Amino acid sequence: MSARLSSRRLLPVALSLLLGVGLAKAGDIYRWTDADGRVHYGDQPPPQGAQKVDAPPPPPLSPEEAEQRLEEIRARNAASAEARAKAREERTKAEAQREQRAAECAAARRQRDAMLAAQRIRGADGQWYTGEQRLEKLRELEKAIAEHCGGNAAR
Repeated sequence: MSARLSSRRLLPVALSLLLGVGLAKAGDIYRWTDADGRVHYGDQPPPQGAQKVDAPPPPPLSPEEAEQRLEEIRARNAASAEARAKAREERTKAEAQREQRAAECAAARRQRDAMLAAQRIRGADGQWYTGEQRLEKLRELEKAIAEHCGGNAAR
């Protein structure tokens, strides 16, 4: 019975200590500005440079102001989503262009290597290339390789 009595006496003391710690912690309010210039308030300081302020954060907005801000946020979110979609589309297009260039580069290199390895070459018309025609075709292939392979014709 004495253990029960002592725990009943300690309960109010423990609750008042917990309440006092909570109130002491809730008293500090910090204000800081992020990299985008937005002002923030909080009960814990950010990693760098917060000012401790004595005033509470600004009062809540009226319903009309809240609705207007909500619409602004929705408009910014829609614009951001549109910008992300456009950037994604541009990345996809750029990747397709890189793949196309890589395919054209590989084809030009294969043609050049085949032309260098063969003793005689026939054109699309079935006629054998002369020495000058062969050199001209090699120049064209080297130019295509330089264009499609980023100037790296050696690979």
